Amino acid sequence: MDILRFNYSTLLKRSKSRSYQLQVKELTKVLMTFLKDNSLINMDPFKEDGSIKEDLVIRKSNLTDIGNELFKIYYPKWSNYIDRGGGI
Repeated sequence: MDILRFNYSTLLKRSKSRSYQLQVKELTKVLMTFLKDNSLINMDPFKEDGSIKEDLVIRKSNLTDIGNELFKIYYPKWSNYIDRGGGI
């Protein structure tokens, strides 16, 4: 089964707050840069201009084994921390 790990547009729609959306954009850029720089993702989450693809969806099959472990263990904690107002 190809489990959904990340859906960028869904995260952006969770709140109409501009500050929340900016946090999601920054979190996504940091996370995708980390995954790409460390060869933990087998797709390019960025457009040619370096911005995040608006339709970015990441599934289990898009990540290496280590990338999947990071998503399962750490992404929910990081996301909850950001949702509670923590910094990136």
